[in-house]
Amino acid sequence: MKDHQIADYRAMFAALQVLGANPETGTPKKPATENRASLHRLERENALLIDHAEMLACALGACPNCWGTIPDCEDCHGVGKPGAFNPDRSCFDHFVLPVIIRILGRNIDDASTPSDGTGR
Repeated sequence: MKDHQIADYRAMFAALQVLGANPETGTPKKPATENRASLHRLERENALLIDHAEMLACALGACPNCWGTIPDCEDCHGVGKPGAFNPDRSCFDHFVLPVIIRILGRNIDDASTPSDGTGR
């Protein structure tokens, strides 16, 4: 094969892979219903992660949009790092308070051991 034919073949092969097709047969690897189900699952997971990130930001008094990392943020203008705002009490109680209780509930000896759970 000539160089341009090889390049064309590789481009076609890559396009088929992006589309989820089997390059040898040109047929999809998964039925369309499985692809839709996977996409729907990923959309639900993404929405859940966004909700958790926003609630955690509110629990820590941070900007839920940028956490204080974007100087031209429409919500906080870059000042919204954790502690910049009053924490939302219900989010704080849900996300942060259990951690504080766990930390304060340890013995003094436990506080000097590594937090990786190995006890080494």
